[in-house]
Amino acid sequence: MSNSTSLCGVCGLRHLSKPSTVWCLDCDEGLCFDCKEHHSLLKATKSHNIISINEYQKLPRNVLEITQYCTKHEEIFQIFCKKHDCPCCRKCIIETHNNCIDLIEIEDYIKDVKSSARLSDLEDILNETTENVKKICINKQENLTSLQEVRKKIENEIVQTRIKINNHLDKLQADLIQELYAKEANESKKILQVLKLLEEKEAQLKECQNNFVHIKKYASDVQLFLSMKQIENDTVKDEEFVQSLMENGRIFQVILYLKDIIDTKNIAVDIPYIGKVGVDYSPSLVSITKNKEKQAQMMATKTTIKSIKNIALKVQKKITACGSGSTGCTQLSHGNIAFANEKERNITVVKSDGSLDFKIDLKPYRPLDITYIPYTNTIVVTSRSSNDIKIVDVNARGVLKTYCLDAPCAGIAYTEKRIILCSTNEGILELNQHDGSVKTIVPDKLHDYAHVALLGDQIFYTNSLTKSVICCDLLGRKQWVFQYPKLSRLFGVAVDIDGHVFVAGNSSHNVVVISPDGKQQKQLLSSKDGVDWPNGLIYDRHKNQLLVTNYDKGAVLYNVTLVD
Repeated sequence: MSNSTSLCGVCGLRHLSKPSTVWCLDCDEGLCFDCKEHHSLLKATKSHNIISINEYQKLPRNVLEITQYCTKHEEIFQIFCKKHDCPCCRKCIIETHNNCIDLIEIEDYIKDVKSSARLSDLEDILNETTENVKKICINKQENLTSLQEVRKKIENEIVQTRIKINNHLDKLQADLIQELYAKEANESKKILQVLKLLEEKEAQLKECQNNFVHIKKYASDVQLFLSMKQIENDTVKDEEFVQSLMENGRIFQVILYLKDIIDTKNIAVDIPYIGKVGVDYSPSLVSITKNKEKQAQMMATKTTIKSIKNIALKVQKKITACGSGSTGCTQLSHGNIAFANEKERNITVVKSDGSLDFKIDLKPYRPLDITYIPYTNTIVVTSRSSNDIKIVDVNARGVLKTYCLDAPCAGIAYTEKRIILCSTNEGILELNQHDGSVKTIVPDKLHDYAHVALLGDQIFYTNSLTKSVICCDLLGRKQWVFQYPKLSRLFGVAVDIDGHVFVAGNSSHNVVVISPDGKQQKQLLSSKDGVDWPNGLIYDRHKNQLLVTNYDKGAVLYNVTLVD
């Protein structure tokens, strides 16, 4: 085929540019008017099929690109090989089709092709396919129309379903708020009853104080002596009254919270509720000070030095539900315990009976130590691989807030609205939970597993870099430093009401108790007792119990006893 159908191929060989008027299908080239005349007179070409150039240009592009010449040898196709189903030139037959037996001249093979049954069948197939495509188009148009109609119907159903959901949620909301008000009213009633008792008791005490002033001033010695005895008896009853309020939980802080919150990702019309209102109780924030306790604290050093050798531990129960990898722990309400699991990267909460309650996933954050803030029902979490301090909501079971510090922190403790941290690079810090600001108490370089415990205005922390336990006050003034060769990698630390300090030796696999003045010690547990890589410690000052967390073997709760 010529490079251009618009120019005469014969004239092009003579370097002339004349427009073609016809196309020779046999020669596969265009001819001008003069060349067409010569072409029709020559004996070799007078039988060739010639059509006008306009008709030829109506052929599809892929047909126009079909050539009658072999692209390899540039010779015209003469033979058709049935075996390979391809046309061949003279050289092709010699080179690649010499052994083929189904060879036929193209002229004979295509003879009467336009009137052949094959062409008729092909035309029928094209017509049939065209008809099928048309049917499919009609069907898809009908489908498109029906799709729009069904969409409108479903849209209406969705709207109606949403109305039902809204009505249902409105009812659940009203029921939940009603329950909230009822719970508040019930708890308020209890508090008012306690307030009434306290007001009556306060009036009695004021009257007693006023009477006591007059008795001291005007009564005789005999009258004063006998009155003092009566007042002492009344005072004992008053102390018992206050103590009874503490023991029966009537002065506990009452906390309302929302529990069993539904998963909003799976809301359905038949959801039974939005959530439930629960009531939680935590120890009172009121610090009850007794004169006898003050005297006991003043005498603590003398008495405890003598009795430290009598302290012993007895297994109360083993806790395996905390899993492997726990590094810190804290007490929650109702006797529950929360563990910081560095390996699983979560907080594991265990019930008072030792069974698993729930887990709070913190991935990719790796918690090291935790402490509980009762009145907010939150847990503060540290990590030795992150500068972030996370506040976790126990009820919602998720991170409530994050503070970013200048360096990672290890141990953490809370008391009297103070959050104390062990910063690996900056020392002992106090974190303001309201604005996230930090105050340095003791500038120091600490081990990345340093732990801390608090008692009143005293801070007790471990530092494996110096192999010591340090006691200081809230102003950072050191009171004593304890070192003991049998303690290696000092991690967890806890303190009882009398100032005894319990320390976990992680790589020495033991637990040691230190006297309140930091001068005496006693090993309470060792690897022979099952202690294995101990980390966090908790001391329950109400029940006199010590919890020891082992990294790989769960935790063990011990009763602290005195032996002769």
